[in-house]
Order: sequence, then structure tokens, then C-alpha cells
Amino acid sequence: MKFGCCVDVSQLPLVLKSGFDFAELRVGTVSPDVTDDEWAPVRDEILSRNVPILGFNVLLPGHLRVVGPDVNWTALTDYVDIAFARMSQLGGKYLSFGSGGARRIPEGFDRATAEGQLRNFVSMLGEKGLQYGITVNVEFLNRKETNVILSLLEAKRYVAAANVPSVKLLADFYHMMEETEPLNDLREVSDDLGYVHVADSGRRYPGSGQYPYIEFARTLREIKYDGPVSVECTWGENLARELEESSAYLR
Repeated sequence: MKFGCCVDVSQLPLVLKSGFDFAELRVGTVSPDVTDDEWAPVRDEILSRNVPILGFNVLLPGHLRVVGPDVNWTALTDYVDIAFARMSQLGGKYLSFGSGGARRIPEGFDRATAEGQLRNFVSMLGEKGLQYGITVNVEFLNRKETNVILSLLEAKRYVAAANVPSVKLLADFYHMMEETEPLNDLREVSDDLGYVHVADSGRRYPGSGQYPYIEFARTLREIKYDGPVSVECTWGENLARELEESSAYLR
């Protein structure tokens, strides 16, 4: 099991010092909207930090819609092509697909049609994942962030529809607590679980709140999960201290 944390490029020097194994960056870091010539120096700067970057999150900006009447499939595929290639250049192995704004079903839009669009997009991500050796983890969110894929069990249906080894699901402890999803649901999705995000009460760093971490960790152990665990939280002013405390607490 490897432990990582979601940071930005300026914070990379703290990752290994704090006891984490890898960093997780936003997909926007790879600048899918700029040319290769503009991307190259950014890539080289990131690689010069010598920090393993295994994970990526926040795949899509909100305006690049996945569902609804305004889906631009050409723009989506072009964006995804560039993003996967550049994530791979940085050593990326895992992509979290949350993007709640981009996948929110517009009011009045047919839900069955929207779910079909979403399945098609996840399948496309899976094909890119096979091509670049990146596992796509479908992330359920809470209802304050979107209105579709709001539980592990719902996410599992999209994984099953894609039916490729490059598509798994992501269990986010924060979203589970927000949606009061039973920890026992982890057992129902154990075969498809590919990635874990963690935070604590108020979406602060692990160990700072009241979430039932012992029960959560015991459940992961019992289902024999040994994949990545990455902290996705709101960091405070003393980032170095919070990173160190998070790493020690999780281990």
C-alpha cells in the first residue's frame, strides 16, 4: 500500500519529506489547452522535483460537459487525448474521474440519456487508460457537488458497463461520510476498488477530526485492499506540519 497526497506543483518538495510515497496533481497541471512546446518546460520543471506523481484528479473543467444537450464529443476526446499523454509523461498511473460540474445532469434533461452519455465517456476513458497504462477510477461524489453517481454502488454500475481492466472505482472517505454511506458497502465493491481518497471532518486532514478511521482501515484490511491511499483535503496554513501528521496518522 502506498500513501499519497493531493498538492500543487509548488508543494511537491514537501511530499517525500513528510513521509508520503507519491503526489497527486490536478489534471489541469498538464495544461491540455496549451501546445506541446509550451508544455515541455512545465513538464521538465515538474520532473526535476524527483517526486513520484502517480495520481491525477479533477479531470475536467466545469464548462467541458459530459452530459446534457451541449456535449462536444470532439472537444472532449481532444482534451482527453492530450491529458492522458501528458499524465503518462509525468509517470501517472491513476486518474480519478469525479468532475461533478461537468457531469451534472441539467434540470429537465432526460436522465436515461444522460446516464448513457456518461457510460460512453467512462468507456472512452477506459480505452485511453489501456493505451497509456493508466487506471481510471470512477469517483462517486456527494449531492452538494453533483447529482449523479452518489454512492459506491452506483459507481460500480459504470465500472461494470465499461467492462475493461483499466476502469475501477474510487472510494472517497469524505464523500462516504457526507452521504452516510455504510462502510460495509466497501465489501460490495471490493473486486472493483482501485483507489482511495481520505480526509477528515470538515474535509480537513486525516487525524484532525472525528471520522471512524479505525473502522475504515479495518474494513480495507478485511477486503484485502492494498492499493493507493491518497489524502484529498483542505490544507491549512501550516502545510508541512499537517502533511507530516497526516502521513504518520495513516501509517
